[in-house]
Amino acid sequence: MTRSRPIVIGTAVVAALLANYWVLEGALADRTNFDGSWISDLSTRSEGSGGTFVALGVVAAVALVVYAAELVAILRGRGQLLRRGSLAFHLAAVSTVVAASAPLSCAEGLEASCSLAEDPLDIVHSIATAGEIGVTVLAFALLGLGLMRGGRRRFGIATLAFGAVWLALTIVTGVSYLSHGVDEVKGAFQRVDQALFGVWLVVLACAATSFKGQAEDDDGR
Repeated sequence: MTRSRPIVIGTAVVAALLANYWVLEGALADRTNFDGSWISDLSTRSEGSGGTFVALGVVAAVALVVYAAELVAILRGRGQLLRRGSLAFHLAAVSTVVAASAPLSCAEGLEASCSLAEDPLDIVHSIATAGEIGVTVLAFALLGLGLMRGGRRRFGIATLAFGAVWLALTIVTGVSYLSHGVDEVKGAFQRVDQALFGVWLVVLACAATSFKGQAEDDDGR
């Protein structure tokens, strides 16, 4: 199915901007800590402004699902790697919707006394976030390799590079649970990570819409 290049890129730009809704924290959040708090801390149930950021997170996630659906439609006939990569990306987007819809009980990066209740919403959020990270890494790999195999070498290398940096920053923020030094800057790392992810969404749209002519056979040849 053919998709208009301007529409697909426009959808990617919208998804990229919404994915970085955290830039509104200074104007909308009751309290913030750019360096030391998770983005998800903005939408916790303990924050008075949490509901606003839950809504922003869900809208951003839905925009990502819409964009992912566009990618599936464009890339499903371009070989197994790109088809599976786009499906993995779509699954990651759905996981983002689930995580955004299940806010944590308190803000670990904003209040030292926070101890998660480990209630159903906390558990769903944690599982969905872990799944989102895992499937996103898979999507980066499959899409990057698929683009290289499909003759879009520069886009493929760019995707693998974005994926490597995204994974590295994600790991660094995860290490914050073990290192106090990293804990103090995990928020900054995560926000940079999210900004890079937004840039990649637009790069991916340009790559996906660069194919012309008939789609490839299912075996990717």
